[in-house]
Amino acid sequence: PETYPELYKDFSHVVRINYYPPRGDNKEGWDNIDIKGWLGYPMQIKVNFLCRDSILAAPLVLDLALFSDFAQRAGMKGIQEWLSFYYKAPMAAAGLQPEHDLFIQQTKLKNTLRHLMGEEQITHLGLEYYQ
Repeated sequence: PETYPELYKDFSHVVRINYYPPRGDNKEGWDNIDIKGWLGYPMQIKVNFLCRDSILAAPLVLDLALFSDFAQRAGMKGIQEWLSFYYKAPMAAAGLQPEHDLFIQQTKLKNTLRHLMGEEQITHLGLEYYQ
């Protein structure tokens, strides 16, 4: 933002998902990218993206299957909160609030894998630089 302030002023981002029966459960996205073209004239790049949910979900399902098998082999039981990164509606153990922050979910995933491998946890405290 400091280098290109014009890109960050009057910023607008709209996301809307509509059901369109002819497409079934497939998703279609339209993106408009505003640019400055030749001689500074405003121009726009339009992108239309059509994809199938099953194709988008396949790598996620494979990751979940591998991680679930890994957790079972490691003796882990019950809700696997560390896998909340992969779910729209994450769950947590009784008495705890589910975590919805994607970056925290990713850190929990990485830290759980590091713990199971016997590696140090990622803290992002920055204290290791001063020791």
